[in-house]
Amino acid sequence: MTFDGRLISLAHLSMMEVTPVDLVRAAASAGYDSVGIRLVPTSDGIDHQVLGHPQRLAELRAALDDTGVSVLDVEVVRLKPEGPGDVRPLLEAGATLGARYVICTVEDPEPHRRVDSLAAFAALAAEFGIRANLEYMIFSACPTLTEALALLRLAGGTASVLVDPLHHERGSGRPEEVAGLSVDLLPYIQFCDATPAGPAADALTARSEAVLGRLLPGDGELPLGDLLAHLDPRAGISVESPVRGQRRPEDPAAWAVRALAATHRVMEGSSPGP
Repeated sequence: MTFDGRLISLAHLSMMEVTPVDLVRAAASAGYDSVGIRLVPTSDGIDHQVLGHPQRLAELRAALDDTGVSVLDVEVVRLKPEGPGDVRPLLEAGATLGARYVICTVEDPEPHRRVDSLAAFAALAAEFGIRANLEYMIFSACPTLTEALALLRLAGGTASVLVDPLHHERGSGRPEEVAGLSVDLLPYIQFCDATPAGPAADALTARSEAVLGRLLPGDGELPLGDLLAHLDPRAGISVESPVRGQRRPEDPAAWAVRALAATHRVMEGSSPGP
């Protein structure tokens, strides 16, 4: 159920080696509203082989139906110089699962081409009833919220933006930058913590930390409470906290409970939204 009016989702990266079906069941047991599902392989080769496997997709759909958990987002599409590749299988699977968003990143250094690429991808995703959600990271070609918002405007406003507090902080972002962004433009944020606060030393360090150097919300020094205080009160939270040693927890449900409780504590300590 929602907490303080906000939908709360469990992102797959929080326990990446857990199968999508087990992720859904852990999220349901812990009390999350939604999940985020990683449908394409990770850079280090984790592939749950849902795409191209109708039986596994059907089993995942059945788990969602059984538990009442919804799919907030699927990931990930990388907008590269040569384009995003064949994304239809991902979008078809996302539509089958009822996903509301598909996360994309920008890896094309050419400004005009990436505008066209984002606009085309967002239009294609919309055909499947899914909205493209642009995540900025300092180790991508779209490193900051300011640049992400500018890219969205140039692409015609057909996508939304995804704020990850770790990427925001490492790119010298400030919590107040999200103030005034509508829930349509910023429908939800990801949630994790890290130590120390402040910008990253370099992009390579930031990438390594993002994969497996995070902490549960409240266990680090990121200004999560300030971020929530400036966020639209209707925006949701996707708990994405890949803590070292927890990619495949012995008890996924217990780990999901712990992550949700940590999120609730931060939410309780933050000021009301605008």
